[in-house]
Amino acid sequence: MTDSLSTPTAPAQHRALLTGITLALLPVAGLAHDMTETARERMASGGHLEVMWTGAEHMLSGYDHLLFLLGVMFFLSRFIDILKFVTAFTIGHTITLIAATYAGITANHYLIDAVIAVTVAYKGFENLNGFRRWLGINAPNLLLMVFIFGLIHGFGLSARLQAVTLAEDPALLSKILLFNVGVEFGQIAALMVMAFAIRAWQRVSGWTLFSRIANIGLIIAGIGLLIFQLYGFAQERSAPDISFNIFSDREQMMGQVLDNTGAGLADTDLLIRRAESSVTDATRLTTDSQGWFVFSGQLDQTYEVQTVDGGASIEITLGSVADAHLHELHIPFYVYVAIALLLSVIPANALRRRQLPA
Repeated sequence: MTDSLSTPTAPAQHRALLTGITLALLPVAGLAHDMTETARERMASGGHLEVMWTGAEHMLSGYDHLLFLLGVMFFLSRFIDILKFVTAFTIGHTITLIAATYAGITANHYLIDAVIAVTVAYKGFENLNGFRRWLGINAPNLLLMVFIFGLIHGFGLSARLQAVTLAEDPALLSKILLFNVGVEFGQIAALMVMAFAIRAWQRVSGWTLFSRIANIGLIIAGIGLLIFQLYGFAQERSAPDISFNIFSDREQMMGQVLDNTGAGLADTDLLIRRAESSVTDATRLTTDSQGWFVFSGQLDQTYEVQTVDGGASIEITLGSVADAHLHELHIPFYVYVAIALLLSVIPANALRRRQLPA
């Protein structure tokens, strides 16, 4: 599904447009996959709809996923083609999301996201007919590649989902399935907006130049995201040997003990005590196979969590934060992106009408 594009030298205004697109794509790429405290609260204590909404919102704020889907959608015009490629991607990411999460298979999220960044750059390169034009070979079967990349993207979704769920949660399987249903709804919503905007621009005579600039932007965004993730991985490797990832929900805290690679430390002994009490009054807990633990205490009370050997510690104040955030009204960034895409149809239609013969 590549387009035969001419290779004219871009004038100054076109280079400026490319720079603008690139600068716009890089910041949102860097925000991809962020799991907020609110999302953690929903996964810990939310109902079915809230778990589904967390999955939908994670897809809609996963800008690396969306950039890849945008690349896939670029030269698809027939509904059957869109359905075929989106289905291949959906099957791929569903397999790894469910299987890896349920089996507890994970890897460093920076490295997973770095591979996902490569898939974004790959799709832009393939859309520019880069394999034939610059390498002199035919591109790999696109449907197969989309399926394989779907497996990779699903692994990335799984790594983030595992960061907010307990491996021993009795409702783990239902949460995985509900989260995945939410992901699919989010993906469908994003694809509808993309298809509407792309279809409008495909009818403009400048579509070839526009698509060339946009796909070069995808390549640069993918490379930028790759650098961002590798830098994050290097920073994480230099972090302290043990760290905590903890959030509270009313009278309960849920947390994970991590090593310097971001992996959970299994069977780690912890002491949890009120800040003003002695160590002899502490509660002793042991983390599960993925480094997770759960502790119930008193509302508004500050607790110190530390490893038994005293190598790492953190203070957490329990509070009734969940009700304040689960249903809060806010307008996330992806809504503004969707509005911008929809509004872009207006100049596209105006240009098309000007090009029509009188």
